[in-house]
Parts: sequence; structure tokens; C-alpha cells
Amino acid sequence: MTKKTKEEKKEVEEVLAKFISEHSNKTIEESFNVSEKFLNEIQAKLENKDIEINSIFQVLDNVDYHQPIYFKKLPFISLCEHHLLPFFGNVDIAIFPSGKIIGVSKFVQLIDFLSRKLTLQEKFTEIISKTIYEELKCEGVFTRVTAKHLCSDMTNPKNSISDVITTHSIGLYELDYSLRSEAILNLN
Repeated sequence: MTKKTKEEKKEVEEVLAKFISEHSNKTIEESFNVSEKFLNEIQAKLENKDIEINSIFQVLDNVDYHQPIYFKKLPFISLCEHHLLPFFGNVDIAIFPSGKIIGVSKFVQLIDFLSRKLTLQEKFTEIISKTIYEELKCEGVFTRVTAKHLCSDMTNPKNSISDVITTHSIGLYELDYSLRSEAILNLN
């Protein structure tokens, strides 16, 4: 972080602390601690570790697999680009490899990597499918994201939506309804 960015962050912390202090029963010192922690958490979430997307897709040697693989309930937490509030849940993925596969833990790593951005659930769902499809050069990918949105709960707690479900299909899963139905069945 540059010196200028650090200075700007301090200014934001001070303004946020003043706002918190005026709208709560916290002292300015307590409010400053809260604002500092809040901005540190946002910064930590949005900072991608020094990871190259290609390093996640190190294929397993001597493996040639051509049947569907399903991954259920890979957890994530991301931040809504409209409200800067968390949305969180699970990602389900079906891939139809064209021979190359990666280790199971790499999918968890990919979800964590892609969730470290200000985004929308719809964009998050699509980028997961497209990244896997392009990097593994597989026959098809189906992705389903089920999430709870705190922005919805905070703005309208009496009528909050329990879960939002988005899907994205590419390759064979986009073209073959029976294959997509099989994926949905196996992921339920």
C-alpha cells in the first residue's frame, strides 16, 4: 500500500469513526477501533494473495478422465458490488473433462480466489464456469451458486429472501438438457 493510500485510509477511518460515534452510543475512540477493524477486514477480503490463476490449474499427471465430476457445497463469502455487504453460501460445480483434471482442493482455492472481488452473484457464477472451462479446456461446466445476501436482509428484514440461486452452463451443459438435468440431480 502506498503512503498516499495509507493516508487516505486513515482519513476514511476517521470519517467513519465520527459517523459511528454520532449514530451509536460508542465513544470516538471505540468508534475509531471499529472503523479501523472494518476497513482492515474489507481490505483483507479484497486483496488477492500473490496467486496466479494458472497455478491453481496445475493438472494431475497421468490422469485421463472423460466422465462428469461433481463438487457440492464449496463454501464462499464475497462482497456485493452495490452495497459492500457480504453475500455467502455454497457453490456446486459439474465438470465434464476432456481428459485433464485438477485436484479437488484446487476447486476450493479457485472459489476463494474468485470471491475476493466486489461482485454480483450472477457475475460470480458465470466467472466460475468460464474460468474452469477455459483453463481446463473441458467439454462443459455447470455451476450453481446458492447464497444469502445481507444487503437484502438489512434493507428489508421482515421480507428477506432466504436464498438466491443462480446457474451458469457452458459447453455440453449448455447444449445437452439431459446432461444438465443429470448434473442438477447429482448436485441436489
